[in-house]
Amino acid sequence: MLTSCPKSKMTRREVIYCNSATLLIAYVLHTLLTTSGSSYGGNSLEAFISQEGNLATDKMIDRSADRYLVNYTDVGKQVLVMFGTEYGCSEEVAKKLFDSVASLPLDGSGARLQPRLVNAQHHSAVDWSQESVLLLVISTSGDVISCSHQGVPPTDARDFCDWMLGAQDMEMSHLHYSVLALGDSNYPHFCRTGRSLDKRLTDLRATQLVPRSDVDQEDWSVIDSWIDAVLDVLPVVAIEATLDYLSLVAVSCDQSYNRTRPFMATMTVKRRLTVQETEEDKETIHCEFELAGSDLTFTAGDALGIYPQNNPAEVGAVLSALYASGRELVEAPSWAYQPLPAGKISLEEALLKYYDLKHVNPELVKLLTKHTSDKKQRVEGERLMKDGLSKNNIILWSYLHSHEVIDVLKSFHRARPPLHLLLSKMKGLQPRYYSIASSPVLDPEKASVTAAVVRYSLHGIPRTGVTTTHLQDRLEVHQSCPVFISHNPDFRLPSNNDLSIIMIGPGTGIAPFLAFIQERIATGASGDNLLYFGCRHRDKDFLYKSELETWSKNGSLRLRVAFSRDQDKKVYVQDLLRKDTKNIWRHLRNGAHIYVCGDARHMAHDVHQALTDVCQEQGNMGAEQARRFLLGLEQVNRYQKDVWVT
Repeated sequence: MLTSCPKSKMTRREVIYCNSATLLIAYVLHTLLTTSGSSYGGNSLEAFISQEGNLATDKMIDRSADRYLVNYTDVGKQVLVMFGTEYGCSEEVAKKLFDSVASLPLDGSGARLQPRLVNAQHHSAVDWSQESVLLLVISTSGDVISCSHQGVPPTDARDFCDWMLGAQDMEMSHLHYSVLALGDSNYPHFCRTGRSLDKRLTDLRATQLVPRSDVDQEDWSVIDSWIDAVLDVLPVVAIEATLDYLSLVAVSCDQSYNRTRPFMATMTVKRRLTVQETEEDKETIHCEFELAGSDLTFTAGDALGIYPQNNPAEVGAVLSALYASGRELVEAPSWAYQPLPAGKISLEEALLKYYDLKHVNPELVKLLTKHTSDKKQRVEGERLMKDGLSKNNIILWSYLHSHEVIDVLKSFHRARPPLHLLLSKMKGLQPRYYSIASSPVLDPEKASVTAAVVRYSLHGIPRTGVTTTHLQDRLEVHQSCPVFISHNPDFRLPSNNDLSIIMIGPGTGIAPFLAFIQERIATGASGDNLLYFGCRHRDKDFLYKSELETWSKNGSLRLRVAFSRDQDKKVYVQDLLRKDTKNIWRHLRNGAHIYVCGDARHMAHDVHQALTDVCQEQGNMGAEQARRFLLGLEQVNRYQKDVWVT
């Protein structure tokens, strides 16, 4: 049993010390007593809400869409659940945490914990002097070091991070906190935002509830362990019962179009950019969307977020595997974008619009293993999960990476879990992001995108990508789909039009550079525009060939193209950079900005090495000097990357 501290005769410092000791004991007990599975339910918010057999929790949780905008009218103990998200995962985790905290029983005083869910972009509405507990869930985006950020915070959370990291006269010794840092270990600045904020809160003398956890690519085993630790410790924190001052309805009254409230944009143009003669040839399309009436604004370098729908044939296959008609009525999931459906929707609609059929949640394997009536299937499931559900279980995650939802359902075809439980173990269908390939200077109400259509085979069965085939095969010109703008402030043209720019973007990485070139021409920029583009064949996948060659002929663009397969020896953009070392170095010496867009795993690394070689050869630098030189360019925003891991 945890001991309590008699606070009435203690000083404020003694109370803080006593609370810290109690929290330490609670955390140690949590670490010793909890198992690898979450004691508060499976991963994801939907799993928590759909806990099997937990009727008390089920009655406690309000499933309405506006439950996160609750304004408490009774006295309670407030807990601030704050999130910073770029793509939605941190928000989903924060919502699960909110519901978990809300479900905790009354304490001895009869006061309930009152969680409030706040997007970090609304941090100015928070009176930090009145907050006792901060639970912060925040991601790190991308591969950028800038003059103000080491690893990029979510766009909406930048003001919060600048304020928190830059405030000099702040003192938070009254605050208890814990940070969950989300990131992707494929990028060098893994979880840097969460780590920096965790350290900053410690420096401000805030008391850590439980140690920060770093999450790699939505590893729910780590997320659940952190949530469990927080829930075990939270009840012993001394929080004064008060009437809440924070009005979440007022804070969240923004009615502009965004990720959670997308605009229905009409596709006005769709054309193929490539020639396909064999299955190996690329299939790439150009699409244009009408933004008139949306009040959406964007800058060259931003991206268009697009919500797709799944392939109806794949939805039909899943329904068959579930022995379902598709007419079954289900709740829309918590991540459904606005406007929300009025009431329940059909299972077919839910699978079309809201659920990821490509990526398998490990909890789905666990659920199917539990509910299968076939001994062999159960043994196989137990074998896969022998070392747990975390990403340390290589056998399980190798299986997950090589199977889609339909494959897993077929492998466990004797399993008959309740439908609501099965849906709670599936991932949400996320929007896809495409660099905008047009400049708002030319037309602020048109956003163009360039998409490489994905078609492949898995286990001998033809498969398709989600968004790209939705655009190519199913969305017709003059039809609409939900879109929003994803701002990318770390990928911007120089404010000085006299400076040259060096753009490096093979394949669809050319998209933002079309916007850059259009804008530089339209604004009369005097600096040179150098483009290093790469594709396989001049006659098949030379994207935007006509436009690029026209700009090249009239002197608006200095164009260098690497056709990797038009000769015996493959040639890539990094090879052209090495051929042009003198010209590259001359431009760098004169203040040129470098931009790289495309694949982060291979291309961006190879281009960086080529640029390092340029610095060493032309700048007479050693390897370490060249590394520091390029790092310096990054820090002053002269070397910018918009790269992604495929």
